[in-house]
Amino acid sequence: MKKFLVGGLFAVVGLAAFAGTCTVSKVGFTTIGTHDTAAGQIDNNSGVNILQHKIKVAFLNDANSIIEIKTVNGCLRSLQDGTSDFYSVAADANQADTTHSLARLANFEEDTSFKIGTTTSADLTVTTTNIARTGTSLTVTGTIKNNGANLITSTIACIVVRDTDGNVIIVGRDDVINDLATSGANQTQSFSVTLTVPSSSTTVKTVDVWVDGIDDSNSKIIKPQSNLGNTVKTCGTATATPTNTAVGTATATSTPAATNTPVSTPTGSATSTATNTSVPGATSTPCGG
Repeated sequence: MKKFLVGGLFAVVGLAAFAGTCTVSKVGFTTIGTHDTAAGQIDNNSGVNILQHKIKVAFLNDANSIIEIKTVNGCLRSLQDGTSDFYSVAADANQADTTHSLARLANFEEDTSFKIGTTTSADLTVTTTNIARTGTSLTVTGTIKNNGANLITSTIACIVVRDTDGNVIIVGRDDVINDLATSGANQTQSFSVTLTVPSSSTTVKTVDVWVDGIDDSNSKIIKPQSNLGNTVKTCGTATATPTNTAVGTATATSTPAATNTPVSTPTGSATSTATNTSVPGATSTPCGG
């Protein structure tokens, strides 16, 4: 269930010394399990190219009092001028105690690992092979192909889940992806991320996949590549449907057979008595397109 949303009020102080700002947009505040998850995207309009960065998120109650503050890494390794990065974080407090959130880019004092610098170009093909939700479990799988001339190491896949309004509900990341060679068997590698999400199809509508890594030739972070707007498939679970089958049982009856001697010889004539037994037939609802 989505709750009260708060936008970029907290965002402008992140790069206050720069010509522009970094703002928060596409904010989601969603109950997942027994806790609220704050999520959104950071849009860099500061005029500065950023690499390493963190996002500071405050959870508040309905009286606008801060319940807790968390600082998390961005889903991507870079936040260049004119681009966006994504975040999500779950509150430790029970969802009854949190009603909305504020977020901003952490400033220099709060994030000593903050770095400025540019990315390098790369040529990757990002393909999704399956995006399916069963109940509250969403699994996203796909492949990444290196079409460029340089080895790409430390590859990551960032998964951004959005609702029908395009707001970010939750993000996840696959950090365990093998290096991408320039040709041969290791030119393509797979990724897989499973997330716990709400069961509502309107809350879990589309998935964006972003990929970055490090160019082995110069040790620079590559410009993120993407595969956007993938529709989430909703999968059913198998159910048992009882079917009735008739099972016959034979009983013997005696009838006298005429012979020359007055001896009655019983002969069996079968009569069928039907009994109903319930045999479960498994049916399932396949993934919808």
